[in-house]
Amino acid sequence: MTQPTTPTPTVTTTSGTGTPPDRHDFALAIRQSLINAHPGWATISGVITTHPPYTAPADAPVSAVAPQGQAHPASTPSLAVESVNDTPRTDLDDILDFVEAEAAEAAALFSDALPPVPNGKEAPAYTLRPAAALAVARLAASFPSPAAFYSALSAPGSLTVLAVNSPGLGETIHKLIDHLFARAPFWPNDAPLPLAVRAEESILSKDSHKRDTGLVGQLVPTVRTALEMRRPVVAVAVAAGTLPSALRTLKPTVIPVAPLDRAMLAEILTEAYPDTGDRIDGDAAALARLPDDDQCKRLGPEDLVFALRSPTLIGAIAALAAATTPATTEGPGLADFPLPREVREPVEQMVADLRAWQAGEIPWRDVTRGILLAGPPGCGKTEVPRLIAKSAGINVIAGSIADWSAEGSRGSEVIKAMRASFAKAAAAAPAILFIDELDAVGDRDRVGDTNRSWTEYVVSGLLAAMDGYEGHEGVAIMGATNHVDRIDKAVRRPGRFDKVARLSYPTHDMIPAAIKWQSWPDLADEDLAGLAARAVGMSGADIAAWVRSARALARREQRPLSLEHLETTLSDLRPQMPEDLRWQVAIHEAGHAVVGAATAVARPKLLALQADGGVTHSKRLMISQRRSEMEAALALDLAGRAAEVSVLGAPSGGAGGTEDSDLASATLLAVAIEASLGLGDHLVWQGSPQIVLDRLPLDGDLRDRVEGHLRRAEARALRIVEAHLPLLEEIASALYRSALLTGPELDALLARVSPEPAIGTPLTDARISTPQGTADPARDRADNINGDPDLRQPFAA
Repeated sequence: MTQPTTPTPTVTTTSGTGTPPDRHDFALAIRQSLINAHPGWATISGVITTHPPYTAPADAPVSAVAPQGQAHPASTPSLAVESVNDTPRTDLDDILDFVEAEAAEAAALFSDALPPVPNGKEAPAYTLRPAAALAVARLAASFPSPAAFYSALSAPGSLTVLAVNSPGLGETIHKLIDHLFARAPFWPNDAPLPLAVRAEESILSKDSHKRDTGLVGQLVPTVRTALEMRRPVVAVAVAAGTLPSALRTLKPTVIPVAPLDRAMLAEILTEAYPDTGDRIDGDAAALARLPDDDQCKRLGPEDLVFALRSPTLIGAIAALAAATTPATTEGPGLADFPLPREVREPVEQMVADLRAWQAGEIPWRDVTRGILLAGPPGCGKTEVPRLIAKSAGINVIAGSIADWSAEGSRGSEVIKAMRASFAKAAAAAPAILFIDELDAVGDRDRVGDTNRSWTEYVVSGLLAAMDGYEGHEGVAIMGATNHVDRIDKAVRRPGRFDKVARLSYPTHDMIPAAIKWQSWPDLADEDLAGLAARAVGMSGADIAAWVRSARALARREQRPLSLEHLETTLSDLRPQMPEDLRWQVAIHEAGHAVVGAATAVARPKLLALQADGGVTHSKRLMISQRRSEMEAALALDLAGRAAEVSVLGAPSGGAGGTEDSDLASATLLAVAIEASLGLGDHLVWQGSPQIVLDRLPLDGDLRDRVEGHLRRAEARALRIVEAHLPLLEEIASALYRSALLTGPELDALLARVSPEPAIGTPLTDARISTPQGTADPARDRADNINGDPDLRQPFAA
């Protein structure tokens, strides 16, 4: 179902009427007001080496007492602020009173252990905590004066969104503007008081009994009432792209909060370290040591917290520099990683487009984005975005349902964590937001989903965030999944994910590069072709484990890593098959090759023997979806079994057993012919092939028709292999001796197969493998038939 589009909010940049000195004065006034009104926002500035005693004056209100009984600074900002005695109390003050009382009681218990304080020592100065200091600096840069602040947010009936673009800072910004609205001179006493809300809390929950279908009806009562009374509403969002769709439809004015720059960071450090002797904001040499403006904008509250733990200004600057230093580019990069052409091209194009956009060479609408990496576990899906970050200098922000659910299992908590990831990507633009395990988000159409309400809520939240970022310049989205068919269709449609790039295990010609990748910097000049033949069928994760074992062996022998170590450990991982079984598997794989060439339904590219069976890689040649093509595909699936019957006198159980076996693939295709594609005895569509397959044991009539397809396909395969019996045994003998047939040698053997009429042109890769199992080691897998629906070309509508 096509999702409704929503209007794009108006994004404005507010520079205000103030000059840089005005901004500094405005920030200083806000800082002093916060310290006076909310001591819990304050912390000690400078380095405290003693614990001076302090007794609060008898007439001082509790809220004016600094943490642990210390006095507040008496510095005066350039703008007058109200006395703390005139400040209305809030719930926050009550909480802080309790915390401070507990702290005072604890301090009294240990007062004897505190060192004495020399007479004449002044009480330490106070500054804002890192998150509050960051919020004040950025807000003052966005609105450099009270006049600019009032002008931007006071229009009657206005709906303004402050986009923070920094996870972890939204709550602080919300509390900060709520504080400023209630106090002169930041907001005139006779002016309408705006309503400050969190954007995600401005919409009724989906389960609310008060919610209706109208746009305004989806707002919480306080916001709805404010808009009806033409009261200004200011919503704080972690990023513009994370706005709830109902709020976005109301066309708010979006004001991005000014990003942190070097000058703001210098002011924060000066306030945090007033006793260092140098003011960094006036020292060109000290300023030069700070991260540049582009790096500063990616700093969040957590980075400042960790940096300001340092007892010295130099240490804090070093910590900030480390937090913004790109990861080392040492070692192989994206260009060296073994990727098939159909995956490498869109990934490299996206990286090139992001760089071109950053340089101002192309508009954002031309940037390639929305790539979904699909493939089995261990094929390198999560490695690709990491390499983009390392080699291309593009920021990659990673998230997954598992990560987001760690914040809480409730749908609202997952959505909140999801929006934080989107906000982090917005702050790091140009950036790629990588969503791992995308299928875990769920599918609203999945039958029997016992958690359907949660799935609908989370999927809707993801769709809203992705749509919100469609026009957000600088943020491209990538995803990864093992199961494309388990992702909600609305999530993976073009416009959200334009390209599905399919990764698989390294092919024979890519395995040497995969080994060199894992063994870097060793073996760079070694010929790994021989090892590659024995490693066919290994995943990237398997190869990594193999190289680790070889390195461990080399360390035990106190020698550098060599081919000998790889050969020894590979023999342990993949021991030789018994001779009889080796011949049986060779016959089985040769049968697939001969029938594929004879029917022209597949072009065999590689045959290999492994420790756990065999593998045949073929190029499928099915394009018209006619019944003749599918009957040939059924014969191909049963060709290994037919070859065993013809040469060995009886089949083994290697053609069946698992969901990815020959028999499973052939049965699924036969079910599709009869119940889904309208190519069998009945025209009625009975469901997707997998759904119909699940009820096959209960439908005797359908089961008989499927059995007929399989019997006829086996008979056809048997006729073909018996007509080519000497050639089949020659192919099997060559495979038995070398364990690998590919390239010109295989092509020359298959050229002697008498072909049936050709039926198509190359479309998609297929793999038919024979792993060793408990029933029989010679078992086939047909990935193109039993994998994702998008890979099963015969089933396409």
